[in-house]
Amino acid sequence: MNDHNEDREKLRLIQAVFENAVKNNTIDDLKPYTDPEFSFVSFTDRSFSDFDTFSRQWSSTRKEMVGSGSFSTNLEPDPSLFVDDIAICHGNSQNNMVNNKGVEYEFTSHWTVVFKRREGEWKILRAHNSLNPFSNPMLKHAVKATIFKTGLFAFISGGVICSLLTYLIQA
Repeated sequence: MNDHNEDREKLRLIQAVFENAVKNNTIDDLKPYTDPEFSFVSFTDRSFSDFDTFSRQWSSTRKEMVGSGSFSTNLEPDPSLFVDDIAICHGNSQNNMVNNKGVEYEFTSHWTVVFKRREGEWKILRAHNSLNPFSNPMLKHAVKATIFKTGLFAFISGGVICSLLTYLIQA
């Protein structure tokens, strides 16, 4: 485990770049740390075969989900596995998102990142992020809102229909 301490420190620096890029909405800060063959699979089951496509989608999704709010993540890596010029890293992340309406969501996600050493530098080759769909707070919030709106619509519609039927029967 001690024979890769220097490599672990380099990977921790990339971790800090990522966490700051998420917090500051500057995901392109990560580009110098990506391999030319970079790919990413997100928790929405979207796959991106290059960094620029991933970055565009990140910006679009962030604008839609966060807007003027905030998003931060704290990566909690498990011990990394090193095999020749490959480092396999994985762990959990504690995430905090506040959308533009001020609604706060805290959730855990799971991630894996495969690094490749190129010319002595660690580069992100593959990355994956996943979120338990049954404990996704954004999804739960949306479902509850939909149920409430549907219930309210049904209640009001039922009241209107009953009132009309009562009026027609009495007329």
